[in-house]
Amino acid sequence: MYRGDRDQDTICAVSTPHGVGGISVIRVSGPKTLSIVSKISPFLPEHPESHKVYFGALEATENAEGIDEVLVTYFKHGRSFTGEEVIEISCHGSPVICQSILQQLVTLGARPADRGEFTFRAFMNGKLDLVQAESVLSLIESQSQQAARLALRQLKGSVSAKLEDIENDMTWILAHAEAGIDFSTEGIKVVENDIVLSRLNKIEAGLEELVGTFKVGRLIKDGFRVVLTGLPNVGKSSLLNLFLEDERAIVTDIPGTTRDVIHGDTSFKGVKFTFLDTAGLRESVSDLVEKIGIQKSREATGESDVVFFVYDVEQGISAAELAILDGLDPKNTYILANKTDRLASVPGVNTVADALKNSKFFQKIGDLDSFLKRRVFFISALDKKARAQVLEELVGEFTDLQVENTVLISNSRHLENLSRALENTRRSKSVVEDGLGEEFLALEFKEALIAIHETLGKRFDDQIMDRVFKEFCIGK
Repeated sequence: MYRGDRDQDTICAVSTPHGVGGISVIRVSGPKTLSIVSKISPFLPEHPESHKVYFGALEATENAEGIDEVLVTYFKHGRSFTGEEVIEISCHGSPVICQSILQQLVTLGARPADRGEFTFRAFMNGKLDLVQAESVLSLIESQSQQAARLALRQLKGSVSAKLEDIENDMTWILAHAEAGIDFSTEGIKVVENDIVLSRLNKIEAGLEELVGTFKVGRLIKDGFRVVLTGLPNVGKSSLLNLFLEDERAIVTDIPGTTRDVIHGDTSFKGVKFTFLDTAGLRESVSDLVEKIGIQKSREATGESDVVFFVYDVEQGISAAELAILDGLDPKNTYILANKTDRLASVPGVNTVADALKNSKFFQKIGDLDSFLKRRVFFISALDKKARAQVLEELVGEFTDLQVENTVLISNSRHLENLSRALENTRRSKSVVEDGLGEEFLALEFKEALIAIHETLGKRFDDQIMDRVFKEFCIGK
């Protein structure tokens, strides 16, 4: 993607979002950066100091006409984000001005940067490993406080450090396995099997811990996808408006008002939530549009992280609703007993318990009392306090967001590689336990080390690079 002589080019791009703003930043990186920028920056000294900002007016090379008053920051080779000589030009945020400056830079020998090329160069120059490079994009795209914190921890090397510890143990095992192969004809045992197994157990535990964090890491990164489901007219649309704190859905007393999946984003305690209001589920439907809406509802439910099953507490849970519940997974289902404002007194949880005991849903739960205490909420869509009541429980149950130092993975590529490394490690343990010899251990365990190297970017090909950097914007 960025291979060959292009790596030696001097590149330029606007690194701030496109459009009108107070300030825009143009980044230039490469071996000819200073010589190119100096030709339009007469105020720059011949030998500028690294990390120092210079103020002055840019001038067009063809007629010395002023382009803009700017701030120019110089970063010496080896002391910049990319590892190359870099200059950042802070100009007024007009697209016309930015384009004029870029035209001057290209005329003088720079070329427009490709997607993610600045971060790619930082990776190639050893300023970042591949995990950290990916965290740059995650940090830029973070849509919640917790997602930003997670990406920043990864950028600082939390995952990388853990993987490097695992890599060191893997290298030790492979080195001794290779030595064992060399001395096998002489009957010399380089290291005992119980020592190798001890190291393999440590590696397996480390990989299991990382793989096990993916669900939480992904939820923090991408947020919760929560679908509201249930029969028509139980208040799903009203609850959607409550959770989004916005009149997003139309609310009427007419059953079947919602015919498509309506969604909206919000945040709570630094965590992003995407709520989806779906068409009410009912069997006897003649309207084709409503039928399609119900089908979309079922699809949205299957793709969600969390299901909020809503029923009208005034009416109680019907047989039809129990049938819907039976098709849901108790592990990610919450029951919202809505419309409590219509009752003189809220019924106890035994009302729900008695109904659930007769359903297959309860048979999947196991501990009904615990489920009722944590997963059933008697609320009213008219009560604004209900929002915090439900979301507080959801955040607390599904994520351990208070552990700031926890190492989490949130990238599907990392999950794929680490799952492969874990599987190879387990097979390597079987090889040692079965006494098959160092050559079989080396053959199997080398694949685990390759998976770690691919995660960190110590081993890569063009497909991996394309997969990682194609998601970046130009200028990043």
